[in-house]
Amino acid sequence: MAVTEVGERTAEAEPRSGAYWRDLLLGRLIPSLFFSLFLARALVLVWPAIQGAHRPIDWFYVGQRVLALVYFALLVVLYAVRLPRRGTDHRLGVIFIAFSGTFAAIGASFLPGGTRREELVIAADVLAAAGLAYSVWGLLYLRRSFSIIPEARRLVTGGPYRLSRHPVYVGEVTTAVGVNLATAGWLSALAIVYFVACEIMRIRWEERVLARAFPSEYPQYARRVPRYLPNPFRRD
Repeated sequence: MAVTEVGERTAEAEPRSGAYWRDLLLGRLIPSLFFSLFLARALVLVWPAIQGAHRPIDWFYVGQRVLALVYFALLVVLYAVRLPRRGTDHRLGVIFIAFSGTFAAIGASFLPGGTRREELVIAADVLAAAGLAYSVWGLLYLRRSFSIIPEARRLVTGGPYRLSRHPVYVGEVTTAVGVNLATAGWLSALAIVYFVACEIMRIRWEERVLARAFPSEYPQYARRVPRYLPNPFRRD
């Protein structure tokens, strides 16, 4: 008994490896803190939206703000509690595309040069809300397997992943288009085009990582489920 207890204490006292601390800092803490900034912004915007809601369309906008709040809250939590990865693509070009595309989508609405087009406001709000709802649904099923860089942790095939292999990406693209549709200038439009191109590349790289990590399951799943949009005519 005493020998066992000493062995357990010794194992617990062993120093963590450099890879552990790199993953903790770069793979969990920094991304969570980064998305916490947008979570705080989403939280600040919810209350003014509620106070200014008088018409049905105003409450629709409140719903959109709440979805944005839930989306960023999920990103903060999921990055902090991610599962160990089973496969990854850590080439510098892949990392650059993944993060720069994310920054392009988030920063597009802050770029100057846009004008508000009232005739597109309702359509833009509907697109943004639909995209956020689809992304949140995807994240609730993806849970601890979420990552910006193409990585494999577990193979998720339930919920929205029965309709599309990449519901979070599809939802994020729809959201980015909706958020900027009524106000985008040339710079914002270029940022969104760049973001969409980055998402397409991330999808292809992620599929290769998943195919290597799950060589038996993923090819069968990929043959059964569309890559982007749900197929209403598909039969299980």
